[in-house]
Amino acid sequence: MSPVAAREVDIEDPEERIEDTEKNEQKAKTLSTQDTIMMILPAAAGSFIEWYDFAIYSYISPYITANFFEELGGSVGTWAGFGITFLFRPLGGLVFGYLADTLGRKCAMQITIATMLATSVLQGVLPSFVWPGKGWGWLGAVLLLLLRALQGLSAGGELATAVVYISEVSPKHALGLNLSWLSVFGAFGSWSVASLIVWACERILDPQAMNEYGWRIPYFIALVPGLIIVYFRQYLEESSDFEDLVEARAEANREVDGKTGSKKGPIREILDNHKLGLLVASMGSACVGAFWFVPTFYGPALLQSMHPNISASSVTLSEGMVYLIPTVSAPLIGMLVDKWGAGKVYMLTVILCGIILPVPLFYWWGHLSDRQASVGMFIGQVAVGLCCALTTSIYAWIVEFFPVEVRVTGVSVAYNIGVGVFGGFGPLLCAALKGPLPPWGFISAPAAVSLFCGLLSLAALILGWVLAAQGKLQLTHIRECPY
Repeated sequence: MSPVAAREVDIEDPEERIEDTEKNEQKAKTLSTQDTIMMILPAAAGSFIEWYDFAIYSYISPYITANFFEELGGSVGTWAGFGITFLFRPLGGLVFGYLADTLGRKCAMQITIATMLATSVLQGVLPSFVWPGKGWGWLGAVLLLLLRALQGLSAGGELATAVVYISEVSPKHALGLNLSWLSVFGAFGSWSVASLIVWACERILDPQAMNEYGWRIPYFIALVPGLIIVYFRQYLEESSDFEDLVEARAEANREVDGKTGSKKGPIREILDNHKLGLLVASMGSACVGAFWFVPTFYGPALLQSMHPNISASSVTLSEGMVYLIPTVSAPLIGMLVDKWGAGKVYMLTVILCGIILPVPLFYWWGHLSDRQASVGMFIGQVAVGLCCALTTSIYAWIVEFFPVEVRVTGVSVAYNIGVGVFGGFGPLLCAALKGPLPPWGFISAPAAVSLFCGLLSLAALILGWVLAAQGKLQLTHIRECPY
């Protein structure tokens, strides 16, 4: 916005701006602990089911391979099944983003949680090549891919809608802190819980039992938290920002009543007026997508393949630890976002997670001896976990790009392209590049994938700052300062 435009807004709407400030201050004072529990936590908790499904699939990937993809590409087929979910996330983001921006945030969140829960549980009852046999195994593999596609569709709208809902009901001074609950429940907390469940199953059951039926147990356990979240989400209230938008649309329709013209939908609005924001947000989030899925669990799996003395339960435990660290520390990062600004914290995140850490970490892991491998894996996972905590800032950073009328659609598409596509296909790309970029090379396949995404996101962030300085892109639509 130019200085002249800014002065015009100040002259034309001083009373409106004072009223908005007073409303925000009053909202900040009246959001009690009970309000937080009833409005923010049920929205954030839905991400638990979203990421729990991805976590279970990744942790039990050896059993998935044995049950469904032994004759269909092995581990490459398994990671393709993992990636197909992310391939459908952008489409789900469009569908549920449109729904949330037209019919309401609450409606979209109720549909996504029910669909995600159903597809997760159904994966646990599929026939496989191990049971009941080869004929049914082909059917099970096809159904698994279909269920994972449906999971991607629903998950594509879940997190974005929750991010937007929380940002609209949260007091602006606590935006980062309240959005951090998405990390506590979803991106990190669910992975920690899933790893402990799989670890417990592997400790109780022998490898044969795990391969035959034990891998199904974590999917059934999803019913417990899932039904609780479904129950509490029915009591969510629609955000006041969306209610104001509905009133504004109704008023606009009354003003143009009897005149010709067409009303733009959120997708058309995004493409017409927010292309630059969509581009920067999509490419800028690629670093987080790669970091969430490459060093965290592809790295330990790679170490295990190089050092067979590392047990499966140790790998699972290390993966649980890497997510437990940011689960506990995410609220601290949220408070840092509120104090320092989402833009600054996210820039630090991209530099550390995408530029500084990947190459030395994977080089070190690639040169560990058999005796050092297990301890080295845990030490590396501590470093990854500490950096993972910083990625909590992505929610406050990405939601700022879009105005209320297209907010869910914009966040859905950008997040699911950046985190979904780049992150979801990261392990598959690492597996495909393992030959030309071996683990003992100076830049291994996972290091190359992580570094590429980090450089891409850094370039996008710099582009965003430049465009904003030129007045061509608005980086903030919720809270201008701190940023």
